[in-house]
Formats: sequence, C-alpha cells, structure tokens
Amino acid sequence: MGQWDDKFERAERRWSEWTMHDYARTERVIGHIIEDKARRHPYREVFRFRDRTITFDELNAASNRAANGFRALGIGAGDTVALMLSNRVEFLFAWFGLNRIGAVCVPINAALKGEGLAYQIDHADCIALVAEPAYAATLGAIADRLPKLNHTIVVDARAQPHLTGWPGREALHFDELMSRAETAPGVAVDFRQLSTISYTSGTTGRSKGVLISHHYWYEIWSQAVKYSRYTDQDVLYTGLPFFHTSAHGTTGPAILADAQAVFVDRFSASRMLDDCRRWNCTSAKFIGGMLSILMKQTPSPLDADNPLRLMVGAAAPPHLWHAFEARFNTRLLELYGMTECSSCLVNPYDDRRAGACGKAVTGYEARIVDDLDNEVARGTTGELIVRPQRPFLGTSGYYKDPDATLDLFRNLWIHTGDLARQDDDGYFHFVDRKKQALRRRGENISSFEVEAVIGAHPAVLESCVVGVPSDLGEDDVKAVIVLRAGETLTEAELIRWCEPHLAYFAIPRYIAFRDSLPKTPSERVEKYRLRAEGITADCWDRERAGIVVQR
Repeated sequence: MGQWDDKFERAERRWSEWTMHDYARTERVIGHIIEDKARRHPYREVFRFRDRTITFDELNAASNRAANGFRALGIGAGDTVALMLSNRVEFLFAWFGLNRIGAVCVPINAALKGEGLAYQIDHADCIALVAEPAYAATLGAIADRLPKLNHTIVVDARAQPHLTGWPGREALHFDELMSRAETAPGVAVDFRQLSTISYTSGTTGRSKGVLISHHYWYEIWSQAVKYSRYTDQDVLYTGLPFFHTSAHGTTGPAILADAQAVFVDRFSASRMLDDCRRWNCTSAKFIGGMLSILMKQTPSPLDADNPLRLMVGAAAPPHLWHAFEARFNTRLLELYGMTECSSCLVNPYDDRRAGACGKAVTGYEARIVDDLDNEVARGTTGELIVRPQRPFLGTSGYYKDPDATLDLFRNLWIHTGDLARQDDDGYFHFVDRKKQALRRRGENISSFEVEAVIGAHPAVLESCVVGVPSDLGEDDVKAVIVLRAGETLTEAELIRWCEPHLAYFAIPRYIAFRDSLPKTPSERVEKYRLRAEGITADCWDRERAGIVVQR
C-alpha cells in the first residue's frame, strides 16, 4: 500500500490547505452557484464526457440558454419537466436551465416502459419532456396517457431530423431550445424552492416522488466534499445513471470543490480502471455489486496501477473490503443513505470500519428502534430512523402523497424502512430492508448476509436471496444465482459451501441458476420480482433432494 500512502499524504496536505467557499444559505441556489463559479474560474474544466469537456463558463452560458428556451415555451416557476436521457451533457444543461427559472426537473428511469413510465410523467404533472431518439417508440406508445404534456424536446437532431410520433402537442429539437440568449434570465429563485422530483426505484412498491430543494442538493454536495476530502486536484468518476441521485454525488461535489467530474455511459468492469488511468481519476463512485464484479475480473498486474485514492459508495461486501483495497491499491469510504436522507451515515475518513456504514456525521442524528419507535439497546436489530439537525436538510416529503409523507416522518423522525444495528463504538451496520427480511420457523434471516456468503464463492458472479411462502407458515429461503462465465457449480456444492458460514435455518432451501438477475438501470436487483414469482420450475429443492444441513 506504499503508493497509496504517498497519494493519501498528498491529499491530506491539500485538504488541510484548502477551504471550500461556503455559500450563505440564501445563495444556496444551483444557478447562483454555477454563476459564481463561472465568474471565479471561467476556463476551469468541470465536466468531461469522454472527449468533450465543459468549462464553468460554458456550463453557465448553456444553462442560461436552456433557461431562456424553456421560458419561451411558457415554462416557469413550479412547472415540472421530465428528462428521459442517458448520461449526456444535455441532461445537465436542461436540469440547471430549469432550475434557473424556478422550474423543476423530473429525471425518468430510462428503462421504464408502459404503465410505469406513464405513471411517473403524469403523476409529476410534467408539461414538457426532454428525451432522445432511442426512447421514441417507448414514449410514443404511451402518448395517449400523457394529457398534460405540451412539449417534447428531442436531443440529437441528426438521429431524428423529422419529429413525428412523439407525445405532447408540439415537438422540437433541443438545438432550437438552446438557440436563445446566454444572458441570465433574471428570475428570482429561493433556496427553499424545489429543484428536483426524484422517483424511488420502486423495488418495494409503487414509485414515490421524493422532493429535493436547491438547499438540500447543496447539503448533499457540500457534505460529500467534506467527508471525501475533495479538492481542486481531484478528478471524480462515475458510470451511475443521471436519473439516479447517487450519480450527482459526483456532479455537485465537482462543482463545489473546483474539481472535475468524468461521466461515462454506464459502469463497465472491463473498462473502469482503464478509464481512470486515461483521465487520472482520483475518486470513483460504487454500489456494492460493482465491487464484487470487479473482484471477479481476471487479476492483472495493472490492477494496482491506478490513480484512485478513494472509492465512495454503499453496500461494500464486508468479506471483500480488505482484499479489494489491497488488489486495487485504493481505499473504500462506505456510507449509507437514501434519496430522502442522502448520506446520513458515513464512515469517518480516518477511522473507517469494514462492514459498517458509518456514523451520523452529516447533520443527522440516528437511532435504532423497535416497531413502536422505542430505542433498542446497542447490538439489537431494529429499524434505522434519522432526524436532521439543521433546517431544510433532507426531503420535505413525497409529491402528491400526503399519507406516505406522514408515514415517512412518523413521530418526527425519517423512517428508512431498513433494519440495522449499532455496535458499542457507535458504528451502524446495515442488516436488511425491513420489507425484504425473512423469517423462517421463528428465526429472523438477513437476505443481505446470505447473499454475502453465496457471493464469496469463487464460481458465483452475483446472487439474490428472497423469501417464498412455506408450507409451515412464514418463509422458506430462495436463492437465485448467476455464475461467472465458464464456471460450474452444483446445488449440493453450494449448500456445503454455506454450512460453515451460515446458521442452518438461513441456508437456502430453493436454488435457481440463471443467466442474469432483474435489475434497474442503477444496478439494483428488483427483488420484488423474484419474490413475486415464488417457487418456479427451475428451483431445485434441498429438502426434496434429501440434503440435510448441519446444525
């Protein structure tokens, strides 16, 4: 780790010498921040989309053009506009342009189709939509279910010069939107106003629109700069999709820290390190599944030869933590959060703990409680609830869903719906989603922990564990497994692998090997699908096979 220690010392020196410009609360408006950065550092390159770079001055001018273009369409303060785009610069121009005039951006999951897609656009009351030609057929198929939509703005005129079949009363090219003046639109925007409505992934139920203000984005970004110790020397990398709030744990911190953000279309285990070497990236975002996939790539002498001083994200598999750091010559910074309370727990930078998602260090207090919201003893599993300690931190609720908002803020705490425990040193440890936890014959089972054991098998690429109805009541454990290319593994061999690592009651009864797991574009496994399908024809049954596990 000698090379990394040298990088760490240099980063520490930069951090101690650098203080982020802290905007007054009334200035914590996205348009004001970008305008200020363009004035201070007009020629600094803040974003890179492979071979295209964007300076602060270009970002400010393009945001103004987009803002004036939206205004010319009659879009103003409080209006909502959907963005159905891949990771391309037009997403940022549109988002920041809308926010300049007090309008609201609604990022749309690009994999949605049919009813789910129509629901989000219509539920958010979107009067305009920005999309690219790849989604023309998908959007055209639901045009009759979007009565509020007035305009569709199509990115990339070369791919679709003739605008037909799009929803809304009028379609135009993004170039036309951007043909307006670069001058600021002169619209007063308050830091408490909505910036974004971000719909949840819907892995446990119908998607809900989380309300994110300008000030909340600022809090998310500024805290990321602090806990990651970003400076103007850093280059941040992500392949997470722009419709996912985690991606903008790269966008905003780069703006505030005068750093650079590098965006790629999607995460690729085979390309990621080459990308980081090519652009000298010092930090990268991850979610847990990415680390497992990277570790299962064929080892290379070049693995440790990379500029990454830090990888920041959630759900790092504990059994891979130290091996990952050693192999890739970097350090992991684990955090916990959800759109409603982003990064409310973070591992202390100088005192990280493998397997923990950190402490409440970003303006939140956190507790573990029982079903009646009574705090439980340390070491006891319960629901994680959090509460902001500063005004306007966190979401103000769900769009047009007062019942869900009241449930979220029950007893004046944000209820995460996640099971966790707190150790004697104050670190929080994720256990499972409350709705995804299993109970078999009186015993509670963490699907997260069972997946970690299965995922540690060298033949396994990834797995998902869910509960299916048992003849005896409660749940039986079902595991759906994807093997690495060229590997083989029998069900009985997997059971024997699990025995030394899991309690007998947590060892899967049903096992299904498949080519892939159903996922959202942000790489979250859609567990509800696997749970809803129950016991399928491809499920091997341990009890029917006569295999008895050791107690």
